[in-house]
Amino acid sequence: MAFFEKNVGVKINTSMDYHFSRETLGRGYMKYFALFALLIIPLYTYLFATKESPFYYTISMIGNQFDYRMGFIVWGVITGFLLTFYIGRLYVLKSFKNARGHRLLIWSHVFLILTVAIPAVDHLPFLKKLHMVMAVLFGLSLLTSLYLFIRYLGEIDQRISLKSSWMLLIVLGGSLGLFFLLGNTGVFELFFFFSLTIFLVILKYWLKPYEKDL
Repeated sequence: MAFFEKNVGVKINTSMDYHFSRETLGRGYMKYFALFALLIIPLYTYLFATKESPFYYTISMIGNQFDYRMGFIVWGVITGFLLTFYIGRLYVLKSFKNARGHRLLIWSHVFLILTVAIPAVDHLPFLKKLHMVMAVLFGLSLLTSLYLFIRYLGEIDQRISLKSSWMLLIVLGGSLGLFFLLGNTGVFELFFFFSLTIFLVILKYWLKPYEKDL
């Protein structure tokens, strides 16, 4: 990540606390927006992924091979923003101050935007490969950020940390399993976003006794 900041000249502020306080993120309207985010992420993903058959086409294929290019970009930007907001809010409310964790979360949003912005078409093979790299980096950076948060939760409750680790493994393992079982289709992508949302809902429930603002 430092390579991007040094060579591209972009310095990303990785501390959520600079912009939002615990009091601000704990207010009623922020709670409702967080619930809205959890609802929209899987719903919007499902609606876009089923514009064509997800058993034959990935979300990227639908966005690049059919007349849904702009819709694909909008989906990526909105979904990435909502994920970053919800998880970032959770980090701040739980006083998670690991700079790497925050940095990876923000970069996951950047990688998702790059994924939808870079065309993945056969007559542009280099860009198609770059598109795939960005997609992989999105998933890795997001899941690694969550893993660092889960490790931090071990200081609060070892059982929650252990259960969360298993849940995160299910998200990753299930997505990879469907990819190898069914091939490069939209099914594994749908599983990733749906299982990730379910994980975030369950994690919120597990943490409720420890944080009244969650």
